[in-house]
Formats: sequence, C-alpha cells, structure tokens
Amino acid sequence: MITEPTRADIDALRNAVKPYYTEKRYAHALSVEEEAARLGEILLPHRTGALRAAALLHDITKKYDFQKQLQYCADFGIILKEPVSPEVLHAKTGAGAAERDFPEFAHEDVINAIRYHTTGRWGMTVFEAVIFLSDYIEPSRTHEKCIALRNELYGKLRCADTAAEREKAFDRAVLCALDNTISYLMHKKAVIDIETVEARNYYLSQRNCI
Repeated sequence: MITEPTRADIDALRNAVKPYYTEKRYAHALSVEEEAARLGEILLPHRTGALRAAALLHDITKKYDFQKQLQYCADFGIILKEPVSPEVLHAKTGAGAAERDFPEFAHEDVINAIRYHTTGRWGMTVFEAVIFLSDYIEPSRTHEKCIALRNELYGKLRCADTAAEREKAFDRAVLCALDNTISYLMHKKAVIDIETVEARNYYLSQRNCI
C-alpha cells in the first residue's frame, strides 16, 4: 500500500526543489501543484499528496540545455527514439533525477507522471493525466487556448452530476490539450513525439472522447 505524503512532507519538498528551478519556473511548479491538487480533489481525492509531489518535481531538470539533457539521458540509461524532440527531454531526465534525488517520493505513479507530463502516452492513468493537464492549464498559462480549456473544463465539472460525467469532461479536456499541442508543433514544423500521437489515439479509441 502506498503511503501518501503528508502536508509536512510536501512543505519540505516545496523547499527542497527550489534550487532546481529558476524563479519563473519555480512559480510555475507551484501553480501546477495547486492545479493538480484542485483536480485531484475532484478525480482522485485520496491521492492529492502524491499529485502535489509529482507537480513539484515535474520540471526539475527543465533549466538544463540540450547537451546536459543528453548527458543526463546517458547517466540514467534513458534510450532515446529517433527523431529526438528536445522539448520533451526534461520530462525523461526529470523522472530520473526525481528517482535519484527524492527517493522518498519516487513511487511508480509519481515517476510516470513526471516522465509523461509533456507527451502523454497510450494507456495514460488518471494520475498521470492530472499532471499532464495541470501543466497545460495552470493559471499562469496565458495562451488563449489554455485559458479557454481551463474555463471550459471547470464549467463542465461544475455542471456534472455524476463521477462518470466528471471523468468524461476531464478526458475530453486531456484530448483537447493533446490536439492543441500537436497543432502547435505542426505549425512550428517541429518533431512530434510518437507518444503524443499514441496518447491522442488512446483517448479517441479507448476513452471514447469522440
């Protein structure tokens, strides 16, 4: 049985991760933490402590450049698939760094949530999806699509009468975030990680988000 982090554990972690972040990125991590806890209270009320931990840890290697990311991949035994998308490496290396530096929080669900918070994946769990979506819609995100999705999601959650309706609203929001991410990368003519495509297909074919 997984022991949930206590409030004291999270307070300590909040201080411990600060050196891993720039000031701006630390503010983002705190905002993702609050968003994950907010969604967690609705979808996974028994896991809000672990969600907070995953959110605080999700970008701990984000500040490093491409060469440092590649070195971390080598250090952690991360095998990269070609073509490599530089934008997603910090999720993979962040998972490795979290396991190494914060083993007391390194439960499988927390590590997977960090690893897939930028790409998603086929078979993504609700826990992983909460971190993925919280990273996309947290309040400091000012892009109009992020704001619109956040407002739409919470509007639908407020109107939902059952757990199934809340889950459906959440799943559709995750799919929308994946669609927006793919559209953005296509516009940039950037590499799209295959796991993002697989995540979208999963939500369409397995989560009935049509």
